[in-house]
Amino acid sequence: MQKKEKNMFKNEFFIELQKLRESSKNAVAQGNSTNLDYFQEYLHVEREVEKHLSECIKECSKSSKAELILVCGNVGDGKSHILSRLNNRLKEEIRNFKIHNDATESHNPNETSNDTLNRVLEDFKDVNIKASNKKLILAINLGTLSKFQEEYESDYTQLFDYVKTQKILDADVIYHSKNDSESSFHHVNFTDYHMYSLSSEGPKSIIISTLLERIVANSRENPIFAAYENYIEYFECAEMCPIKYNYEFLMNVENRNIIINLIIQTIVKNKLIVSVRSLLNFFFELIVPINLSWDNLEIYSSDIKKLKESDYLSRIIPNYLFEHPELSYLFSAISRLDPCRHRYEDLDSTLILLINSDTPKEIFLKNINKNTLEVLSNKISKEKLTREEITKLFIRLKYFQSSEENLRLSNTYYYQFMSLLYDFNNNKKTAIKEIYKLVEESARRWKGDPKKNNRVVINLGKNQLKYRVLKEFSTEPTFYKIKESNDLHITKFLQEFTLSFKLKKTEIPYKIHIDYRLYEILIRILKGYRPNKKDNNNNISFVSLINNFISDGDSNSMLEIDKINIGKPADYVLSIDSFGEYKFQLL
Repeated sequence: MQKKEKNMFKNEFFIELQKLRESSKNAVAQGNSTNLDYFQEYLHVEREVEKHLSECIKECSKSSKAELILVCGNVGDGKSHILSRLNNRLKEEIRNFKIHNDATESHNPNETSNDTLNRVLEDFKDVNIKASNKKLILAINLGTLSKFQEEYESDYTQLFDYVKTQKILDADVIYHSKNDSESSFHHVNFTDYHMYSLSSEGPKSIIISTLLERIVANSRENPIFAAYENYIEYFECAEMCPIKYNYEFLMNVENRNIIINLIIQTIVKNKLIVSVRSLLNFFFELIVPINLSWDNLEIYSSDIKKLKESDYLSRIIPNYLFEHPELSYLFSAISRLDPCRHRYEDLDSTLILLINSDTPKEIFLKNINKNTLEVLSNKISKEKLTREEITKLFIRLKYFQSSEENLRLSNTYYYQFMSLLYDFNNNKKTAIKEIYKLVEESARRWKGDPKKNNRVVINLGKNQLKYRVLKEFSTEPTFYKIKESNDLHITKFLQEFTLSFKLKKTEIPYKIHIDYRLYEILIRILKGYRPNKKDNNNNISFVSLINNFISDGDSNSMLEIDKINIGKPADYVLSIDSFGEYKFQLL
């Protein structure tokens, strides 16, 4: 093989990896066509929402009446990709439908997006639907559907009665419904499904694990792996290539599982919406570090030959994953989960030995898997790396071979939250009671004093420096008795606890949403943490709940007044007797 041909051949590895990028033409599918190429088909993972939509299309295609299938969700959640695939799989059934895939755009410069949508839905107006036999699949974002309802609901009362009944726009409810053959309206809601599922063993993600497995699979069907094999055979500098190391690092299932765990944590803790498209782009950026001259293999070969040990190590996944928050919101969120931020006694003892050792490689060999160190051991020495570089590499490599129990030690609140969320979505009474109790107790302590049972500090307007006033309050949860379930894997669920409380001043229950961040603060409050101004600003809805509890209490209940920092349970009591007379008492 001549030199030019070899260079073209070797470059295939990067060309195949580039197909994972968001900017690649392979990343975007058109829902109203069958434009998925071989690579997109290979990477495709069938999701529960696709199965639901597929069955819906099959059933509705047989009908002689008008049929509207709403494919609802958010931007980038895979609606177009799945519709494009179903165009290929269900050619006979789907040819009976017209597909309107972008309800956010106007097709005419003289009309708004709502006007366009109104024209597309003409056959489903109240005045037309009985006489119509049109079949339409409408991919629409929930915000667009809500805006269309505001402007045109009077023309589509049947459609929006269905939307309300099915609670499509209600973010607080997962509505489990079967397809009604008598109705002309049907839907799948992508927001009900997530990148992961809940289980008794913790969160799992078939989607992420399958995507990663297919990217590195030793299979004839995998064009990336075929290009990788040619690359390591013909590229003389392959052993010095950090991209090769990263690709091989992901071949290890334990390494992949830890990365999956980190991705799920970032989704839960930061309420991120991660699309398949952005996920594939994340994998590309994880394998191919920035600032490498891949466009020219001769320059790249020269560059990696000159890489210092510290430069090479900074580009491999165990380090690179946590040190580039600028790449994307996913990298940014994962950087905050860097194991270097956590310490425990056994680790500190080992780090002392590592820092003081003249041969740190020996400490690595005693603690890190030999296969992991096979490529790296000759790069670890005090002469080649700084103390900080050695320490960070050690902690991160150890993290990637830690047992699940060790991972739990540094993520206690997270695992508690996920376990409770699993039971809560299974309607377990113990879980429901536990989260209500947590909210009630932490609400008292948010503005209260741990030493004063059931009493909270009342905000009197102006900040009081000498005295504070405390009052009792009680709570009354509102929840419907739902039969407990024992689903081993829950694929449709709410990612936060939605609670409601009865208030005397209104018939409408007060709702509060407890996401992970608020849950963690509430747990810490029970352990003695005092919320600061930032906590109050970031959790306005919870502070509002506390104020509602206070104002909803008995107006005749006793007030306690005490001097700040005196230390007594109370200095004064203001009460009202049965005759409506006030009594001010010094204790």
